[in-house]
Amino acid sequence: MIDKYKTYKKVGVINAEAATKLGFEFYGDVYASPGVLRHIIRRHGKQLTRNIKDNLTIIIERIICSPDYIGINKRKTEIGAIELVKKIDSYIMLVLEFDIQNKYLYVASMYPVTKSKMKNKLYSGSIKEAV
Repeated sequence: MIDKYKTYKKVGVINAEAATKLGFEFYGDVYASPGVLRHIIRRHGKQLTRNIKDNLTIIIERIICSPDYIGINKRKTEIGAIELVKKIDSYIMLVLEFDIQNKYLYVASMYPVTKSKMKNKLYSGSIKEAV
């Protein structure tokens, strides 16, 4: 990583095996910028519980380490974005993208997902149960 990314916090690792299962060719350390953490609180703060907002990086690490559901959103970028979902207080979706130029995975967003949205994503096959 370049020096200007020193403020980024390492929040987890996507291993090669998990990336291959998804058909995603990139893997490695996952970083969260201070800006994305502010984005999550500002944009989705009203939808998140106090527990999640107070422990944001810990929750992100937990979702990356052991998601309940996993999938790829091919419409997000040209190479796609990894979607990880875990039931904490509600279903929480964490979106990871890959920076092609600097070659690292980063947290793009995190937000709650309704039960009906989860049902639709499972039915369409865009996410699957993590095994």
